Amino acid sequence: MQEQIRIVESLDMQEKERERLSRPAISVQGLEKSFFHFGEGRFTLKDISFTLERGYMLGLIGRNGAGKSTLLRILLQSIPRKRGSMEIAGYDVATHATEAKKLVGYVGEDFYFLPRENLRENGRVLGAFYPEFDEERYLELLSRFEVGAEKLGSALSKGETTKAQLAFALSHKPELLLLDEPTGGLDPVMRREFLYVLQSELVEERMGIIFSTHITEDLDKVADYIAMLEKGELLFCESKEELSERLTGENGERLSLKQLMVRLCKEGGQ
Repeated sequence: MQEQIRIVESLDMQEKERERLSRPAISVQGLEKSFFHFGEGRFTLKDISFTLERGYMLGLIGRNGAGKSTLLRILLQSIPRKRGSMEIAGYDVATHATEAKKLVGYVGEDFYFLPRENLRENGRVLGAFYPEFDEERYLELLSRFEVGAEKLGSALSKGETTKAQLAFALSHKPELLLLDEPTGGLDPVMRREFLYVLQSELVEERMGIIFSTHITEDLDKVADYIAMLEKGELLFCESKEELSERLTGENGERLSLKQLMVRLCKEGGQ
């Protein structure tokens, strides 16, 4: 009898896991956050809503101060939202915040390695917070990115920090990967490798990626969707196909993402 109960419970858990994995990488509804910037007054993220399915990459654009990093920090749960709902990897953050957070990977300025430990030891210490952390894969990715595992956290350059962060993030098997200006400190060769790795990670359709960057050429190459923030508002969130009309100028010329961003910012300031 006990064995039958265990079998039923196991099947029930498997079914729940399948249902969770069928849910989007992230779904956000009515997200808002308001705070004061010293010398700049109040800044507000207003009614942010979007959904990103697994297996896709969302490129997030907008000028400095538009709210990109603030949005990513809210999704990471490093700062609280004022209102709105978030579901990450099938978990409602309101009731399962811890479970959701363990399934989020992050590369950005808010991540810090232990300065007095080498990267190998950093992986062991920080990886303990993630049940799925794979140390072997972490070391393999460090080698692929040409960052020595024996290098101290305090000795990393900006580019090395970015590569080490990506190696760590991918090694704990996230289902949502947040990238905040990740390629700014990389040389062209490593940028191409970085983008290739991201694309290959999406093949299994288990993870979704949000990629915030001012290097819009990167998004032209890899993003499936583009969203733009301006003064805390989400101006649009569209697929590349849907965006094609916006990328056509008044005289029929083809605009780049950067040109589109500049034009919309100017229109918003009028």
